[in-house]
Amino acid sequence: MIPNAERVGLRRGITLTEILISILILGIGLVSLATLFPIGLLRLREAQRQTRSAYLYESAAGDVAARGLLKTGSFAYADLFNYPPYSTNNPWYYSQTLGGSYNPLVQDTQLYGVGVDPFVNVPPITSVGAASAPLPVPAVSGGYGLPFAYDPLWRYWTSPAPSTPPIGTYLFDSNLAWANYPGGIAPEARFAAGDALRTLVGNDPYDPINGPPSAYGLQRLTNFNRPSLMPAANFVPNIFVSPEDIVWQEATNTNNFYTIGGVPGGTPVLSPPSPVVPDLNTPSSLGQPNSDWRFTWMLTAQQNNATNVASASNGASFDGNIVVFENRPFSLDAISVGLTTVYQAGGETVYEGVFGYSKNIVTAALQGYTYGYGAGAGQTVLIRWFATQPDPIVKVGDFIADVTYERTQLTVTNRFLSFPTTGAGGVPNPLNNGEWDNLPAQRCFWYQVQKITPAQVDPSLGALYRSMVVYVNRKLEARTLLNPATGNPVYMNAVFVCPYVVNVIPQTFFIR
Repeated sequence: MIPNAERVGLRRGITLTEILISILILGIGLVSLATLFPIGLLRLREAQRQTRSAYLYESAAGDVAARGLLKTGSFAYADLFNYPPYSTNNPWYYSQTLGGSYNPLVQDTQLYGVGVDPFVNVPPITSVGAASAPLPVPAVSGGYGLPFAYDPLWRYWTSPAPSTPPIGTYLFDSNLAWANYPGGIAPEARFAAGDALRTLVGNDPYDPINGPPSAYGLQRLTNFNRPSLMPAANFVPNIFVSPEDIVWQEATNTNNFYTIGGVPGGTPVLSPPSPVVPDLNTPSSLGQPNSDWRFTWMLTAQQNNATNVASASNGASFDGNIVVFENRPFSLDAISVGLTTVYQAGGETVYEGVFGYSKNIVTAALQGYTYGYGAGAGQTVLIRWFATQPDPIVKVGDFIADVTYERTQLTVTNRFLSFPTTGAGGVPNPLNNGEWDNLPAQRCFWYQVQKITPAQVDPSLGALYRSMVVYVNRKLEARTLLNPATGNPVYMNAVFVCPYVVNVIPQTFFIR
């Protein structure tokens, strides 16, 4: 007789329902756990960016002060190497109209002359007594200073062909590789130039009288000449590349394109050696550290104290920003403008920007002004582009910049300063104590994106255009003048988008 037979018969196993519930609970837990890994990686990457940016900021600020990188005299010194007998080129900072050298920190001239630079919107000026001799004319002359981009690393690395070792691209570089460029010289490649914007738009649809948009771009300056003429230029990669970007590589490792001095090195092999445990005994390697060029920096700045523009006297103070890039491309993109080919810096794209975008437009009507500014839009920017262009890459946390830059002084007067009957020049903003919020005519103001609306067909201009609205982290320093009747800009401003910018750090520089 089996004891407790009835009780044993009542014993049951795990049912299928219980198994399914257990799998469901386990699955939810695993999925929740799995989501932590990509979030953790994103947080780790952002922490690395911020840490490296902080180190690079300290290094950059120290280099600017210790090396005197912004001394006006250093630009004149570098320019000496473009005089004979060093070179057959003309000097960079020279203007026929000004009758000699000029200070690029406070002056911007129409260096190439009418008919050479396809984006110069100035009618030819004929000298007295001459039948038809167009002369270069100065486009912009600043007071304290004009915004500029101090970017020696880009000029150092960019060369006419990817396979060519860096020659230190310097304006008026005569090189056979530039033979197809107008004049046979290296392009200006101004920072945040609206080449693509101009190519598609042609003329400003809102201001056809004054020509193309105010998107000429900032002067991209360097005070280092070609390394073959100026040996100090060999130190450029050590200055403008993060000191933390040190890796150990073999000379034959195809994973590393850059070597010391930025000179391409390495021979492609079928089985590239490990980048983790390199063989430092290779004679061609010599166990030297190389830069991976992941984090680099440049400056956008503006001199804020007076100087003698006709001489090389130094300004002592600059307000600006240290701009940190991650994996920045050092290249030139060829863009066709009619029958002319121009070159735009890789990764630098400019779109139409409406700063202070709003459907509610307030004007100073009692003072006779027809145009005004958007209400309740102190941190709102509309980015607009042609539907044929790819949508810009803009994410929360990214940086954009107001790079409205009018190079032609006549247009500066018409768009920003004058008082025509339409009230389209200098216009007060009733929402901001009557300030002329459309000024200055040349600017570079950086903002960080806090919120984005999805890209869509532009509601004002229709299917040929797309747009998105972004909200930035601080009050706009300049605004776009708007027409209450249409809601569109009176003239076109420019916004700079570059996904490689990971941090922008304000800094005041004192040069002694």
